[in-house]
Amino acid sequence: MRRILILLVLVLTVTPFVTTRPAAAQEVGAWLKSATMYSVFVRSFRDSNGDGIGDLQGVIDGLDYIQSLGVDTIWLLPVFKAKSYHGYDTIDYYTVQPEYGTNDDLIRLVKEVHARKMHILLDYVINHASIEHPFFKDALGNPNSPYSEYFEWTNDAHTEFRSFANLGSMATWNFDSPKVQQMALDIALYWLDPNKDGDFSDGIDGWRCDVALDVPHSYWRELRKQMNTLNPNDILLGELFTQDAQEMRRFLMGNEMNAAFDFPAAFVLSGNFETNGDGLLNGKGDTGILGTLMRAQKNLYCPDCVVVRFINNHDTNRVASDVKGDPARLRMAAVWLMTAPGVPIIYYGEEIGMKGSKGIGPIYDEFRREPLDWYASEEGKGMTSWFKPAGRFNQPNDGVSVEEEDGQLDSLLTLYRQLGELRGLDAFNLGSNDMPKMPMPLFMSRHWNDKELYIALINFTTEPQTFAFDPSLLVPDKQSFNVATAEVALSQGLSEDDTNRTLAPAGYVVYRIKP
Repeated sequence: MRRILILLVLVLTVTPFVTTRPAAAQEVGAWLKSATMYSVFVRSFRDSNGDGIGDLQGVIDGLDYIQSLGVDTIWLLPVFKAKSYHGYDTIDYYTVQPEYGTNDDLIRLVKEVHARKMHILLDYVINHASIEHPFFKDALGNPNSPYSEYFEWTNDAHTEFRSFANLGSMATWNFDSPKVQQMALDIALYWLDPNKDGDFSDGIDGWRCDVALDVPHSYWRELRKQMNTLNPNDILLGELFTQDAQEMRRFLMGNEMNAAFDFPAAFVLSGNFETNGDGLLNGKGDTGILGTLMRAQKNLYCPDCVVVRFINNHDTNRVASDVKGDPARLRMAAVWLMTAPGVPIIYYGEEIGMKGSKGIGPIYDEFRREPLDWYASEEGKGMTSWFKPAGRFNQPNDGVSVEEEDGQLDSLLTLYRQLGELRGLDAFNLGSNDMPKMPMPLFMSRHWNDKELYIALINFTTEPQTFAFDPSLLVPDKQSFNVATAEVALSQGLSEDDTNRTLAPAGYVVYRIKP
């Protein structure tokens, strides 16, 4: 402890940036502020009936596992009737994809989630729909169709139309039409209380809003208003796919999105989402830029708005591939995700180190969405098998599976569970936090309440970084903590001598300090 004391009395200039998170019960949708989230691609998660395709009963069966990560909120990628494997080309917004189960299965899942005091979000794919949607089929080539105004036609014969990403299989809805706006509102509100009895135990807790940038602000404001009237605890989480925090700001003024994914930080961390080995996670770039960006967000967005951090998702290369399988950098990425201020979301399989990069064609994103490896052999109860080409990234007996990592003290899965326990502490989910600017290229975050202070330091660089603490770091927001109580909660690549501490490349340390 003497060495820690010496370090803490060394003076370095540090600029704190304090953010206080009020008690959750006082705010609209406040449960999200203390959430730890998990993204589930149902098709790949868990199969309950042996047909090789994941289903909603499989998600129910997997809830114990999800909770073991410290997760209290799940987001399901599209679950409604669609033509494609991914589900983003909706045919029927009121019917569950038959391969996944039934509407009753979905409601059972929602009730089970709520019984566990968890929350559940569904994917709101309302920018576009499948060309197999009955409204589109009626309107195609038929200007006199009652659904003609529902879509964006580019010729008078209504045989050509605007589509998402110029994919002819997904026609964009025309939000200039009041009928489309009402249709979209009806869909969103329906699933918040499916039987309209005022008991929300069978209704979802909100929506992850797909391609939210392309839907008008006026629509999001109206939806937020009506959701707040129906149930103020329900939320909108926006996919605002942009590197521009100012562009995100227009959706995060307090009357549209409750939350948004932090794409600007993700771009700094990962670089190009379709290439591996770049970005700060690989030691390329400036650590200071990440801290500056994250601190600035608190001034840009409304005080109650939530930023959801991620290190990969279903549209990016998996983080294990991005860092080229480097176990130290994979663990470092996990520590950043779970200790940074904001709300973390884990992409299924990330917690065991599954790999996946975009294919070169004709198969592309399927490689980023491979079946969750429950077993070393990739065979057993619950294992999905819908996508198993010979060249897939995850293979039998590769050391990456729940079975191989469960209970192993040094496994990535164990680290995620340890981090999940940290996230569950009051100092993290109900306390205050900040990200002091360090004079060396280290990322620092602090979380505290009146009982304990946590300080996390991460070295993203490719060089060892020696550090010491300014005594002011022990007095966040004028509250003093006692250096004699300091202990290491988690670390990697940490070395010390009588006067200094050093973090190796991809090293991290989390200190726990009492008053």
